[in-house]
Amino acid sequence: MRGRVLYVGLDPDLPAFLSAYGTGGFRVTALTPRKYRGERADLLLWDLDAAPLPDELPEGVRVVTVGYREDADLSRPFPFADFESLLDPDPAAGDAVLSPVGRELFSGGSSVRLSPLEYDLFAALSEAGATVDTERLAKTGGRDLSPHALGVAISSLRKKLDRLPDPPRISAERGKGYRLIPSGGK
Repeated sequence: MRGRVLYVGLDPDLPAFLSAYGTGGFRVTALTPRKYRGERADLLLWDLDAAPLPDELPEGVRVVTVGYREDADLSRPFPFADFESLLDPDPAAGDAVLSPVGRELFSGGSSVRLSPLEYDLFAALSEAGATVDTERLAKTGGRDLSPHALGVAISSLRKKLDRLPDPPRISAERGKGYRLIPSGGK
């Protein structure tokens, strides 16, 4: 993805850095949080140190948060290669590619943004390549989820996966755990 990157924040150096060291094909525009009025961009880079992310954002806009806060997608300072991977995710046809930067899952030319818990669950399921025990999955990312909370999180993740063309599926195996079935798999 090359195109317009909109930085919303107060750091005067970050947009200049991105523009100066970019490999071309994208423009970086900067706005302060007070001046942001829902402008569209190919990628919205939101500085959590300047303002919290608004509840309402234009539909279909990819958002990546940056800052020193724990819930930022890109921790400041971040390697430029991380930013480049946001601009050009390169999934092979039919593969689902999980991007740690922005917590997005790419598949078939589409993407969905995952919560930190959904990201960790999908990563654990995809790395295992087999059924993951429910108790082990409940402890993903250092958490201690109840069976009910795990079920709710898996349900939310399934709904997001369904937004993708030919999505991977999550199968529940009673008494065993959960298993990720790749796109087109049985």
